[in-house]
Amino acid sequence: MTHDPPTPARSSRSPRGDVISLALGALPGILLGAYATGLLLFINPELAQTPAVVLRGVALYGGLFGAASCLLSLLVAGPSAARARALLPWSLTFVLALTAVSTWWHASLFSYSLPPGINVRLIKAAVLLSVAALAAFLTALSHTLARRPYGRRSRILLAALSVAVLYVMVERRAAFDPPRSAAPLPSETSYRSRPDLWVIGIEGATLDAILPLAEQGELPFFARLLAQGASARLASLASVVEPALWTTVATGRHPYRHGVVGERVYPAGLLGPGRTLRLVPAAFRWWGFLGPPRPVDAEQRRSSALWEIFSRLDIPPGVVGWPATHPLRQPMAYAFSERYFDGVLREASARPSELAERGVLFRVAAEDLDPELVEPLGEPLSYPFLQALAADAWRESLALFMLDQRPEVDALFLRLEGLADVSRRYYGGFAAVHFDGAQDPKRQEAARLVAAYYRHLDRLLAALDARPGRGRVLAVVSASGWREPRGWRRLSALSRRGALRGSQAGGPDGMLLLSGPGVQAGLRLAKAELVDVLPTLLYSVDLPIARDFDGRVLTAAFESAFLARQPVTFVPSYETLALEEAPRPGPELMVAPPPRSGR
Repeated sequence: MTHDPPTPARSSRSPRGDVISLALGALPGILLGAYATGLLLFINPELAQTPAVVLRGVALYGGLFGAASCLLSLLVAGPSAARARALLPWSLTFVLALTAVSTWWHASLFSYSLPPGINVRLIKAAVLLSVAALAAFLTALSHTLARRPYGRRSRILLAALSVAVLYVMVERRAAFDPPRSAAPLPSETSYRSRPDLWVIGIEGATLDAILPLAEQGELPFFARLLAQGASARLASLASVVEPALWTTVATGRHPYRHGVVGERVYPAGLLGPGRTLRLVPAAFRWWGFLGPPRPVDAEQRRSSALWEIFSRLDIPPGVVGWPATHPLRQPMAYAFSERYFDGVLREASARPSELAERGVLFRVAAEDLDPELVEPLGEPLSYPFLQALAADAWRESLALFMLDQRPEVDALFLRLEGLADVSRRYYGGFAAVHFDGAQDPKRQEAARLVAAYYRHLDRLLAALDARPGRGRVLAVVSASGWREPRGWRRLSALSRRGALRGSQAGGPDGMLLLSGPGVQAGLRLAKAELVDVLPTLLYSVDLPIARDFDGRVLTAAFESAFLARQPVTFVPSYETLALEEAPRPGPELMVAPPPRSGR
């Protein structure tokens, strides 16, 4: 008996099935790319939304995310088209949920970096995306539990929800109509003698550290400031971007108004020739395909800083180390931008120009620090501590030298950042020792280093305050503090190094310490914000407040007699300021000139 040879089984795979599997796997990524394009347009409202920009963005990000999701689908479902179809509803649900969460998070993260109108529309988009994600989840769950195939209506629903992502992001963004702000009226003022103003910015300083150390007698000058002046916790922003925070302090405006919203500006030539992005979604900055970013500078700043206001008033200011000051534009007695201390030793970073080369002579390496500076801080000191100290010592010695060389300077703006580097490494250990009573040697050592840096700052402030001069207003400012890791970040404490580190997540409060003529002694202000610093400083030196500031004068910081003697006055804007010589001694007035006939 003979048997026919067995017929080979036909493979279930086909080129058409492979194409379908790949397409289904790519769909969630394309959807995510469309969302990324819409989010970029939201958080960069100055980027014109045109069909070409939208199509380029969807093609770019959809291609990138689509390739990634296609690969992930092949790893999970294999080349089977049937498995890809079964996986698709859940992958679309995941993408919809991810877009909803991301939209909520970015609306909160950039709340002060975006105009209120577009931020409201971003929140509305988050609501709609949340509804879409919930509908997709219920659809996928009901079909999975009942083990029934997706019918025509279910497929149409999932397709409509997917298309809704692009529609919601594009339509909500297109509906934003930025309000046209009227040009401020011209302003005039006259000049007369005022107290000096010295503003010392200390990045990362917090009252949570200063108060216990001052009570223990380790910070005598800070203790005197607290006893003889006013102090306040400054509510910082959730997104701790140092250039944005310090520019808010210097301009009295929120980031979306002064224009400095990030640490870098990102080229986006792939979206169109000459396009740039001021903000990018979380994690975008690590991708690298947008091109090399450049640091933010004064070109992005749309509002005048306090030292520029003083310069227009013919009050000579000196600036050392403040962010977003490069390139230097306004004539000043002297100025060294933050970029100068990063190694950009050009004329645009230092004024007058001959100071660009001379200022380098004050730079010192960590190994060559003056023993008189180091020995009072105790031994041993870690190398990162010495590096931070050396960076600040350059700024400090240069500022002190310029005060001697330019005694005519009436306003000093000095910013120091070494404490932030030390707090980043050791503030978690400091908090564990001082607030939780930790006794292990590593945390004790970290606490000692943080306290040592505060002692260094205390000695510097005492030396500055001891310099001769007429009445002086001294303001010590921090735009954001540090705290121990909280929430899920406490997991970092499981490692030895992570247990010592500090955190700026959530924007811990900064601080303001104010002393000078008319300031109430020993006052603790209940509530203050970063935008309140500039109006308060202007009032303290008898200058009016611009009506286009976002902040207010902290009048509670001043004595009632001082308030009665020096009432708060206003001016339309310092952006249109014109200086007039005072005709006679007495209180000055800043007023808008009468409108011209025919206006």
